[in-house]
Amino acid sequence: GTDTGNSIRGPSSHLALVGIRSTLGLTSRDGVIPLSFDRDVAGPMARTVEDAARLFNVVVGVDPADPYTEDGRGRAHADYTAFLDRDGLAGARLGVVRQLVDPAETDTAVARLFEAALDDLESRGAILVDPLRLEGLFDRLSGGLFCRRFRYDMHVYLESLGEGAPIHDVADVLETGQYSPYVEDRLRRFAELPADVHPRDWDPPCPDFFDHAGRMAFRDFVVGAMDAAGVDALVYPTWTAPPAHLDRAVEEYRGDNSQILAPAAGLPAITVPMGFTYGSLPAGLQLLARPYREDVLFRLAFAYEQATHHRRPPERFPPLRP
Repeated sequence: GTDTGNSIRGPSSHLALVGIRSTLGLTSRDGVIPLSFDRDVAGPMARTVEDAARLFNVVVGVDPADPYTEDGRGRAHADYTAFLDRDGLAGARLGVVRQLVDPAETDTAVARLFEAALDDLESRGAILVDPLRLEGLFDRLSGGLFCRRFRYDMHVYLESLGEGAPIHDVADVLETGQYSPYVEDRLRRFAELPADVHPRDWDPPCPDFFDHAGRMAFRDFVVGAMDAAGVDALVYPTWTAPPAHLDRAVEEYRGDNSQILAPAAGLPAITVPMGFTYGSLPAGLQLLARPYREDVLFRLAFAYEQATHHRRPPERFPPLRP
């Protein structure tokens, strides 16, 4: 999958899957159809942590087609399955981000699963720093950490397809009228900005991630809070609400925690099943680590998965015949 804000970890949570978003720079974005290329990440969605680790081995590494991966040079591990340890939670220090479990917004069934997950983590030897408070978190998030670069990024992608591309600009879609009313407002907002001017040259400018002072400061803020508390990872529910009903997906879209920390800071995060609400609706537990510490995420997630075995296949889809 690809994850700009949540689109690996969110669907994985709702489908009782394991999904990991890497550190920005560890995996190549080449070939990704962009939404915001300074946040887009490709990564695995799998049934188990081990499967996710095996897939992750294939997608990490330096790619000449993606300059961001130069930052990750020499930081990838040869085999992430080497970190899969059933006792990997023993002695691990985890910071519980209660700011992402607002009682007024969190579904009670998800809240119960999260508290049970914390108990499970402790029972396997984890030490919880509860709560770990990120002071001024939401004020920092409102400080210009996102810019509307979709038109520019899509223009670059479409141009890379050559003359065979059906369109070359997001504005062309608006002219056809062939789009869902759900996305019209956003398409028009994106189309207000130039297609052929790099966002770093806008007024005000929007630099690429590693040159973006605000986003690098936000990364330092999150990592600094982890350092001060002496934790290996942060933990919180991937979503604080159950999956929305298909016919009310817009009205019931709420509870998405995945957008808040990892994308803005370029940090790695993994979701692992933590049980089911209302009988059959999956929920996920999310762990977030320091830059390039995906090894920590795989170790912690695997130990939790092996201790709980929450995943089960969908009841409406029996196993395929051999």
